[in-house]
Amino acid sequence: MTLSSTVPAQVPLSIMLFHEAMVRNQSLNKFATDLEVGTLSLRQLILGKTKHPRQKTLQMIGDKLGLSAQELNQRLESVPTMAQTFHEWLKQQMGHEFTRIKLAKASKISDGALRNYLNGQTFPDADQALRLAEVFQVPPLELATIVVSNQVFQAGGKLAAPPSESEEAAHAPDEAEITTMPPPIPSSHDETQLLSLWRQLHPQARRATLGYIAMLLAER
Repeated sequence: MTLSSTVPAQVPLSIMLFHEAMVRNQSLNKFATDLEVGTLSLRQLILGKTKHPRQKTLQMIGDKLGLSAQELNQRLESVPTMAQTFHEWLKQQMGHEFTRIKLAKASKISDGALRNYLNGQTFPDADQALRLAEVFQVPPLELATIVVSNQVFQAGGKLAAPPSESEEAAHAPDEAEITTMPPPIPSSHDETQLLSLWRQLHPQARRATLGYIAMLLAER
């Protein structure tokens, strides 16, 4: 039993574990059983409530997933970044294409569970999150990041602030780089529409989106 996919080094342990359960199409209970750790211990680790987890637990996770103690500790020190609220993300993904009933049929998630998601009362388990990612055709890591960030926030855990506008500007290409770049390809209608939707997001959600794009680029 090893990691099913490569996750960028900057991804916190909490998100990595939830993402791994997702790509295995397992609930956290089943994933904990496969890791041979307690379900409560795994959930506490994901929620950031365990600041100093037992070394035996970390060793068990490392052995099962093929991760070194150094990598585990590095990821453990990293915390999720503030992200868009899950219920807002879900509403945006549904748009005008999915009613709650239609999404329930497509995802095989009960209408009651979806209602609770949309009301911001509960969050999907890892296997349910995978079904949503598949229906909406989004990378599992994107949804894992949003779900875990929301769960940690609700549990009163620590979250990292998204990059400030000054930090984003610091990473922007300077004038010399811009002059050497090829002329932009005219945007298609879809690209223009996406840009318009992005501009309508709250600044915090914009920064979270940029952070996620950076993670995707790091995977390439």
